[in-house]
Amino acid sequence: MSRHGPLGPIPSKDQLDRSGPRPLLAPPTLPTTSSLTNTSSADLVPQHGGHQRKKRRAYVTRACDWCKQKKLACDGEKPCFECRRRRIDCAYTAVSESISKAIPPGFRLVNTSSADGDEEAVNLLVLFRELLDKDALEALDELKTGRRISDVNAALRTKLGGSPGPSQNALNRAMMPPTRSSLEFELMMRHPIAYPTWAPVETSKLDLDYILLPSKVEWARTPVTSSGKVMSGLAPGVPPFGADPSVQASTALEPPKPAIAPSVYDERLLQVDIGQWTSIPVTNEFATKVLSLYLETDHPLTPLFDPDLFLDGLIGRSRFCSKLLVSAVLGWSCQLYASFEPDATVVGCAFYEEAKRLRKKRGGHGAEAVCAVAALQYMAITAVSLGAGPEYLEYLTEMLALAETLRLFNVAPTEGPTMDPEDQDLQQASAQVAWALFNSLTLLSMHIHKRMIEHPPPMAIPDLFIAPTTGRKPTKQAKRRQYLNDFLKVNCKFFLIVHDMLQLMYGPQQKAYAEAISAAFAEDTYRRLLDWADNLPAFGVRPRQQVICYHLTVVDLFRPLIRHNTGTRLGLLSFKTKDASPEAVYSASVHQLKRIVLFYRQTHPESSFSLFWHSALLYLANAMLREAAGGPQNPEWRFYFRLCIASYQTLYGGYRLAKGIAQGLLSMALDRGAMDPREAGAVRRDLERRGRHHHHHHDVSDQAVPESLVVDLDLAVTDPSAAQAEKLIRKLMELQVQGVDEGPAAQA
Repeated sequence: MSRHGPLGPIPSKDQLDRSGPRPLLAPPTLPTTSSLTNTSSADLVPQHGGHQRKKRRAYVTRACDWCKQKKLACDGEKPCFECRRRRIDCAYTAVSESISKAIPPGFRLVNTSSADGDEEAVNLLVLFRELLDKDALEALDELKTGRRISDVNAALRTKLGGSPGPSQNALNRAMMPPTRSSLEFELMMRHPIAYPTWAPVETSKLDLDYILLPSKVEWARTPVTSSGKVMSGLAPGVPPFGADPSVQASTALEPPKPAIAPSVYDERLLQVDIGQWTSIPVTNEFATKVLSLYLETDHPLTPLFDPDLFLDGLIGRSRFCSKLLVSAVLGWSCQLYASFEPDATVVGCAFYEEAKRLRKKRGGHGAEAVCAVAALQYMAITAVSLGAGPEYLEYLTEMLALAETLRLFNVAPTEGPTMDPEDQDLQQASAQVAWALFNSLTLLSMHIHKRMIEHPPPMAIPDLFIAPTTGRKPTKQAKRRQYLNDFLKVNCKFFLIVHDMLQLMYGPQQKAYAEAISAAFAEDTYRRLLDWADNLPAFGVRPRQQVICYHLTVVDLFRPLIRHNTGTRLGLLSFKTKDASPEAVYSASVHQLKRIVLFYRQTHPESSFSLFWHSALLYLANAMLREAAGGPQNPEWRFYFRLCIASYQTLYGGYRLAKGIAQGLLSMALDRGAMDPREAGAVRRDLERRGRHHHHHHDVSDQAVPESLVVDLDLAVTDPSAAQAEKLIRKLMELQVQGVDEGPAAQA
């Protein structure tokens, strides 16, 4: 790792002043030219005719995190060739399978209590992640002969070119909690999926203005290829939507920053004639871009329909598509695309209005009814993102009623769905929308502090297995179907645990949230969450998004127990460490949220245009304001709070909701003295500047958030009404009238 840490060197002022796009975080230290070369003369094998071919790559039993995620052929080196070529950090967060199986009895180091508090065992585990397999196997042979772990550690550190002294111990201590008995240390050792070890970051040494600069993304301007593999960008001088030549690109935002190259999600999209599905005058190319972006980014998180049935329906091969569903999906998807082209909000509003008209003519049976359930949910979340006030409640109520009629959920467990059991496609589509809605509405319940679903779906969780064709690799479509199905299964199992928690927190007894959670219930639920996290698939089912939801739930679960500083006095019996308390569990999840949010903003382009990760921003911002109340002894809270606010500023390009939440957080910060009034005023003015394109749609109310959305999460424990965004924004407006949050620019 570079001496500058995982984020690379801090850029100088001259570097920051250079023109042109800048990444969100500073780039890592550039490797030398020789380090980027993975082919030497020894790697080439002569062939007939004087030609040379490269040797077949040697089989390796481990791969770095990046290569695993992207399914690339990793060479197992540290750093590997792929990471050197891309100039990114190369990390191995797991020991290879061959090493794990070779660890002798008595020395198992992963997910077992034998590693608890054993620093030398932890050091050995870290070294195994750095070593080649052959060196690690030699070390295991030494352990089998009776050598002490400390001696093996010293020998391995020397082999790696380091000192046999305590340097590795010091590194571990820098990344771990300060005491050997701390709960977070135990969680990192026993549950590394939910509590991975992060390299230390000194926020005081980071250039905040550079890192926190809100970014805008755009489609890379790539030409259309004859094969249709890459879509065209937004060509200069061409109306982007193919509808109204008078619609011009908005200049409200700063010049584009990072760019991503879009690709067609599925070849079937190239066959779609969008004019058959909508009266909104958009081009096929625009519809393909928007749908590709949605299907690639947001759909895996809320898979309200089977993408293959939907795509087949778009080209007339299935009945699982309707004009209502198409308009509703495009209305929502345009909000994502607006982060690339702000005026896409105009088109999104047009699709939303069309869906409102089509809704009055919807059918109520079979495939058409299943499509209508999904469409109403898209309309509800679009209404929220557009600031459409109470409209989202209207669609939500209608959707719940239709779902109950179809017996998708909220019916007695003995009552099954009304679908024809002989119609397998209809059964599949019904199960898909039922469980996807269950997951989405359970998450919504966490945000509005109201239980949306009483009974989970009566049908089984979709469990699809794609058998590989004999002698052939599975197709891209088959792998995608398997991936989406596995991701949905993981989600369903998680939200069933959350559902049980919400049943108690917001049950029919209407107990106050502060009184509903007992220490015993919290600990039992926490054990269930840990078991779920430990069993997450190892083949990359979007662990970041899953772990985000995990930590949000843990924070909500233990929040009532720490509201009066009693969390440190309540012990958790499931753990060995003496400081195992609700406060310690809460702090461990907040620490993980800090690093996840920073990592996600740094490495995932969708953090600039997908709204579904905003829950992490909301929860982390609340936690940082809570830390701010503890005084100046923990100054990093300011960095992470500003990171959350800047991320909401970026998301406001596509979603009006982001402005409302940001304003609520600013109100909380000003009320608690955690933010300078002029700094808050600067953020408000930036939001106004960024959101000019939202004012094109005059039929939507000025309300930027639904009334029931809770923003002040700590206050909601005892007074949910006062914690809602609407009341916090009203406070901020009062300060604005008084001129408290206005800087010199506004007063001039």
